[in-house]
Amino acid sequence: MKTITFNSTAKIIRSKGIVLCFSLFAFSTGFAQLQNNGTLYVRDNGILTLKSGNYGFGTSTASTATTRTANTYGKIVFGSGTTSSGATNIHFIDGFARTLGFPYTMNLGQTGVLAPLRIVSSTGTSVDAAFYNGTPTDNLDIDTELSEISNSEYWDIQGANSIISLSWRPSTIANLTTSVYTIVGYNSSTGKWDIIPSTVDVTSFLGGASTPAGGSISSDGNVNFTTYRFFTIGSKGDPCAPLVTSNDIVKRWTGTQWVLDSDNELTTPPSESNPVIIAGAYANGSFSCNSLVLNANVNLANGQFIDCVNGVTGDSKIIMASEANFVQRNNSISATAPLIELNKKTREDMRRYDYIYWGTPVTSDISEAFNNSQAGSQAFINPNLNLGAFDNFLKYVSGLASTVSGWQPLNEFIPGSGFIARIKQQAPFTNAVNEDFINVKISGTANNGTINVPITNNPAAPFSGASHNLLANPYPSAIDADKFLVANEDIDGVVYIWTAGGEFYPGAGSYSQSDYISYTRLGSTATNGVANTFNGKIASGQGFKVRSLQQAGTAVFNNCMRLTTDNDQFYKASSNTSIDRYKITMTGANGVYSQVLVGYTPETTLGYDRMYDATRNSVSTAQVYTLLDNTTRRLAINARPSFVNTDKVALGILKNNTNAETFTFTIDEKEGIFNTNQVTVYLRDKVQNTYHNLNNGPFTYTSSVTNLGNRFELVYQTDAELSNPEFDTTKTFVSLNDNVFKANSSAEMSSITIYDIAGRLIATYNNVNSNTFTTDFNKVQGVYIAKIKLMDGTLVNQKVINK
Repeated sequence: MKTITFNSTAKIIRSKGIVLCFSLFAFSTGFAQLQNNGTLYVRDNGILTLKSGNYGFGTSTASTATTRTANTYGKIVFGSGTTSSGATNIHFIDGFARTLGFPYTMNLGQTGVLAPLRIVSSTGTSVDAAFYNGTPTDNLDIDTELSEISNSEYWDIQGANSIISLSWRPSTIANLTTSVYTIVGYNSSTGKWDIIPSTVDVTSFLGGASTPAGGSISSDGNVNFTTYRFFTIGSKGDPCAPLVTSNDIVKRWTGTQWVLDSDNELTTPPSESNPVIIAGAYANGSFSCNSLVLNANVNLANGQFIDCVNGVTGDSKIIMASEANFVQRNNSISATAPLIELNKKTREDMRRYDYIYWGTPVTSDISEAFNNSQAGSQAFINPNLNLGAFDNFLKYVSGLASTVSGWQPLNEFIPGSGFIARIKQQAPFTNAVNEDFINVKISGTANNGTINVPITNNPAAPFSGASHNLLANPYPSAIDADKFLVANEDIDGVVYIWTAGGEFYPGAGSYSQSDYISYTRLGSTATNGVANTFNGKIASGQGFKVRSLQQAGTAVFNNCMRLTTDNDQFYKASSNTSIDRYKITMTGANGVYSQVLVGYTPETTLGYDRMYDATRNSVSTAQVYTLLDNTTRRLAINARPSFVNTDKVALGILKNNTNAETFTFTIDEKEGIFNTNQVTVYLRDKVQNTYHNLNNGPFTYTSSVTNLGNRFELVYQTDAELSNPEFDTTKTFVSLNDNVFKANSSAEMSSITIYDIAGRLIATYNNVNSNTFTTDFNKVQGVYIAKIKLMDGTLVNQKVINK
């Protein structure tokens, strides 16, 4: 028996016809052909089958939908040989479809997005699928080779293992930072999104070439739907430079020109395919090669590089200025590395007793390099005057009790492990004012290939200094901090770079305290008045700290991280894409300079997001911090979900004494929406209930409290704005029953975002554009927060329980 409900004008025509409205319950019915110009809705356990012919998506007011309840969802079944036509961003299958014939294109969609899916089954049995216009679950838990995954769309696919083809639109790939697209699948056993081997379709299955404006990508083989059920499109991180095969056309530098080694004919500079021989002294700039024979020295100036695919032989060496780069691509031990002489130069404003964080780019002991180190002014007078500019060489031992100092005397130089050295008191560093740079000439065989460094923590004090490890760039080239973070899941996703004290603002005559820069994929904080002090490129010889998540972990370096540019330490402007973010800077007496970064992205949540948030790691006598929501965890970088003007960010001050000190707060480096007149950033004093507009000028506050964590917050509306009468009369209600989420409002809703109680983003529904909204919500039992944005920009928060 079947139960079908019609409206008074409904018809069913088993050939070409019209279906104006019916609701199909837990039974099935079949048709030879359907044209839907009305409303079709298949409820739980209901099945509508098109046995043959075509399903037509009709007029703009029509709809085709099923329930999405886990295990009991309704479905529209397409038999072998059937087709469908007329689907648009208004009319599509909003729910589950099943195909019995292959290949088949399912015209799926949700909330204004048509997202076709193509299925090619290997067994000829059925496959079910639905599309979700929302943020995928655990979208930050991704394979280390991935840069990110789409934050707006995903498919639910179940049934017989099949080749799948996913379509994309500009919205699908809007947050992807590279064009190296891949299908990704959610592995329920590991809770991570894995790469599914796949290839972009030159010609999309929808017709036309695949471009950023639209296209498709297909799996290279059958996908196991037992392991993977949810799918979307992701992008791989910047790919490693390829191991190009030699073309055996050897090019030789004679000392004055490039010639072909075979006949001495003049030729062009070499490429990555050419073996190269340096037969005479070379100082003619950057070049690439497939392999390199050094029968004479090569000199590289600042900004110049050699990019060598494979190994280097010969008795001569590469003489490098401080900001030159030598890169090898091949990680194999068979790719021999050259002798180098790296003339490393520190910052020019170094002073007595400043510490510098170092690492070794060579395989041998470098004690002699530091024994012969010399300040620049002394070398100008006499190359042998006041050698040995450093003393007090220390390593850092992690995992000790939090009450025990990890700083211990250095006894060996280990590639990948960092150490620190102090500028000793000798000319010109004879007082606290004199400044100069120091040259250190490091010689030896360059490090190459994969380098593993053991790291550890103190489980009893996971956020203490005992859980931080001192590492260093092991190569004679810069490395990419983002690639390092992605490749190292044993660390919490932050790089801390030490900077010795420097001027607040050039020429101001006032010095900031020494402290750590914090860097994540959201950006970096500064420890002095120089904007964008670190761009995520770690220079050769540079030491840095990370926090280990494991008691017996490993930090990995490899050639894929190496760069031919950006070897100039802290002085390049940031290369991060402009996003919605700003910095709050706190300055005070005694050289206090402390900064926090607040940013908003679709990828991040109100919880702690690895590679985006950063715990405060500072030795300043006074520090500004923000709080991770609903915790006491202090942050230097606070990554939050997409911006809404009702957000609040707790701001605190930590100081090491009870003296009354005056601090000044400013807003700096505003980007995205904060660099417009659309948003005002207020510093709210909750005790006085006052709001200071930071866009109009600094805020000054005097305190003797050592930890002031509950008085201030950063907000984007005042009480007067929040008490808008139009807002007060708005009635918005939500419910969550039987895995169905409903929202109703007296004002039209724009979007709905749902978080779990830990602040993790669970789902996003864009383009609601209605006073009512209903969707299946197949999530675990628990408490959820629904943030509903109305068309006028008002945000309503509602707590719901999924029982």
